[in-house]
Amino acid sequence: MTSLSEVAGLLTALQTLESLPPLERVRAARALSDRAKTALAAVGDAAVVEALSGSSYTAVASELGVSVATVNKAVTRHNARTKE
Repeated sequence: MTSLSEVAGLLTALQTLESLPPLERVRAARALSDRAKTALAAVGDAAVVEALSGSSYTAVASELGVSVATVNKAVTRHNARTKE
């Protein structure tokens, strides 16, 4: 599943939470939290890679207010995800 479609799936799952009994809602919300962190990280990493198609690592890092090493880590994570 692509990262954006995973985020869309999370939104759908969030909408169903309100219909669950309270304790089930807690369990489901905790599980969704982990999925959301992973999906949003994937979206961000993919966006960094896309930004690099027209800019240097230094320029992207500067725009984001992060180090070049942070940009490189995002690229590495993205590449690892897309190899799977």
